[in-house]
Amino acid sequence: MSFREEYYLHVHGDQLGPYTLRQINHQLQIGLISGETLYWAENLEQWQPLTTLIPVRKKFQAKKWAAIAAAVLIPLGALSWFFGPTVVDGWREQTQREFTPRGAYWAARGVVRRELATTQAVPQFLPFGSARVELGPENTAIVQLEGHVIPDVATNHAAAWKVRLRFNPAVRTWSPLPVQVPTAAQ
Repeated sequence: MSFREEYYLHVHGDQLGPYTLRQINHQLQIGLISGETLYWAENLEQWQPLTTLIPVRKKFQAKKWAAIAAAVLIPLGALSWFFGPTVVDGWREQTQREFTPRGAYWAARGVVRRELATTQAVPQFLPFGSARVELGPENTAIVQLEGHVIPDVATNHAAAWKVRLRFNPAVRTWSPLPVQVPTAAQ
């Protein structure tokens, strides 16, 4: 008498085996055989469905993966849509390392934003094409920005800033020279 259990399978009209329980479980879990496949062992009087021997684990379906992906990606997409431009603008304002008109523009925006942070006012700047940037001698720049200042939700004031900057080529950073207080835009 064998101490090892051996099972036979009835697959597509053929009797296959012997198999161990572990082998059958593996075949079932990877999809080589289905739960409706019949099995037989020495102690059985008739063929039985495989699901009475091995519980079938349900596979994680594609629909569930899609639902999980949507549940994660939709909020991330909404957050990116809402905060993305602000994050990108902040990154540009903080990481200018070139003595160019665009570098001066973004550095000037960062200077104005830091100055207004103490008043809790929020600046909204017009695009680069609306700014006037003059690169001067000795790595200086004068940047004239236009935009709006939003001190609270109820008000929105047009403003203009004139920011003087100096570029240090040794460390590739912009630093502000004295900033002029915003004036009403014409």
